[in-house]
Parts: sequence; structure tokens; C-alpha cells
Amino acid sequence: MIEAQLSPGGEPVLGLYLHVAYMAVIATFPGHVGKGDITPNLIGVLALVARAPGTNQAELARLIGLEPATVGQQVSRAVERGLVRRDHSPSDKRSYTLRLTPDGETMLKTLRKRIPPHESMIGAKLSPAERRRLRSLLDKLVYG
Repeated sequence: MIEAQLSPGGEPVLGLYLHVAYMAVIATFPGHVGKGDITPNLIGVLALVARAPGTNQAELARLIGLEPATVGQQVSRAVERGLVRRDHSPSDKRSYTLRLTPDGETMLKTLRKRIPPHESMIGAKLSPAERRRLRSLLDKLVYG
């Protein structure tokens, strides 16, 4: 195994395997899900704004676990694409609330059709129980 070369104690090199898995998934993403319409980062923004309409960028950053500046860039892209709109917060004029636009709602509906077949394809080597376990472990790795 590759750990013998990278980890003197033979411990799993999770970062490398996560990167390799990500590359395998992302290699098929454009043809099956993105189709030139959307990126994985924008999907995350759409899904979270749909889940919590009226949220702000700071809360979105907290939910995603990324720096606010990074999330701000993704939100700006979603706004530029007409998928999300920013409205002045009624409670804090220095802040904006986020909501999906009609185009954002349409894109989310489209993604709900495109994502399941892609997920089935990339997870085909795992049983449903293994997929749920992997998802649980990844959640624990990311969020504790």
C-alpha cells in the first residue's frame, strides 16, 4: 500500500485517498451533472440557500465550514449567474439575506434529476449500507 511510502507508521493517508476519490468523482461530474451549467461549489450554495431561505453569507460559511471570503466568492458567482439574489436584511442594513431566484429553483429541480444517476454510478462498488456509512464517516471527518 501507498502508506508504506508516505507514513512511517503505516497509518492511512486519508488526505491522499480523499483527493484520489474526489478526482474520480469530479472526472465524471461535467458530463453527468454539470453539463456546462453549474459547478459543485455552486450546487452547495444552491442547496443550502434552498434549505434556509433568508440566510446570510456568514451563516452559509458556518454551515459549509469555509471562510466567509471563499463563500462570498461563490455567492457572487451564483448572483452573477442569476441563481441567487441578495436582499438587504430587514434587521441589519449592513447584511444581506440570500434567496433562490426562479432560475435557481429551476436549476435545483434539474440537479435533482441529474445527481441521483451520477451518485449511483460513482457509488456502484459500494452497497447501500456502505454508502451510508461512508457518508456518516465523511460527516464526522468534516464536522466532528
